[in-house]
Amino acid sequence: MMASYSLTTDRLFLRTPREEDFEHCATYMASARSKFTGGPLTERFDIWRGFLGSIGHWGLRGYGFFTVLHKDKPVGRVGLVNHIMWEEPELGWHLFAGHEGKGFATEAAEAVRLWAAEAHGLNHLISYIHPDNAPSRRVAQRMGATHERDTSLLGQTAQVWRHRKVVP
Repeated sequence: MMASYSLTTDRLFLRTPREEDFEHCATYMASARSKFTGGPLTERFDIWRGFLGSIGHWGLRGYGFFTVLHKDKPVGRVGLVNHIMWEEPELGWHLFAGHEGKGFATEAAEAVRLWAAEAHGLNHLISYIHPDNAPSRRVAQRMGATHERDTSLLGQTAQVWRHRKVVP
């Protein structure tokens, strides 16, 4: 069984993923909202494998994406990812439909960034953001990240945004 982690902010509760989160993730991954995060996907088995891969990240690396809850309702996922083809650990986020524009991504990402530094010594995080993904760029900017350079990731254009160091 995977270790369970949780974080709390003023408005949010972040916890390691559970099987019950799958339908929320499946709805997101099948929607146009996922176009900058590997979707949209049409096959449920592909979505399931991605969901399991996200959970496996926790077992292999000791970190991954948290499910973000507001008033006990899943509103998105925020966390750390470091796939074998990534240059370094990434802080990433995505919100489920209807939960954007409320500051949830920024609030959760700031909590995860601090946890990454305190629990894992990861204080040099980046975020890969597609140049057309203005909402994600705004989250990065609100967090004090700066556009470091342009790159390619999984055959797609991406920008590397460097997050400022946190003093735990």
